[in-house]
Amino acid sequence: MKRCLLSLAWLLQLPLRSDTPAAPAIKIPDFPLPKFATNEYGGVAEVGVTRLLRELQIGGVRVGDDFNAADSDYVLVSGESMGLLSAWLEAAVRSAGVQLPIARLRPYDGAVYANLLEVATSIAASRGQRSTLAIPVGVIICDRKKPWGDLPGDGQRDAYILVATERGFLVFDPPTRQVVMLADYPNHSSVVKVRI
Repeated sequence: MKRCLLSLAWLLQLPLRSDTPAAPAIKIPDFPLPKFATNEYGGVAEVGVTRLLRELQIGGVRVGDDFNAADSDYVLVSGESMGLLSAWLEAAVRSAGVQLPIARLRPYDGAVYANLLEVATSIAASRGQRSTLAIPVGVIICDRKKPWGDLPGDGQRDAYILVATERGFLVFDPPTRQVVMLADYPNHSSVVKVRI
């Protein structure tokens, strides 16, 4: 949680000390509650860490000990909400003066954006009182051995947002706006760490 708050403070460029001048007010757009996947009885689809690990393996990821889950039970996000999540993320960081399409021109860390989405979805879910379970939004870190759209296969280490949906995990790169199922992500076999 501390890392998440520090990431948000960096992203929003909030003053961390009381002796710094007050920053101008930043208006982050309200986060609409994402649609949750439903189970066969029409209730919210709940999953545990074991199911998430199995979904990672189905997607071609073999991380073993490099899998970190903050919670034990999660509620799946509907894949239909991915457009909503990505549009809100871009609007939120633009309100803080960050342009996602050019984010890779400076030091880039996808974990910052994953943390922002994770906090936003959790707050929206608790306000909507739809579920008390955690939202499975996290980050994967991998070596880019193969090209993916606009990203080269240069062997560099990179981070992407990972969202668990009823169809499996989706990989999302905010700066390039690319989204793909984990099983179709060309570097799924070179994932070195997963944090949800």
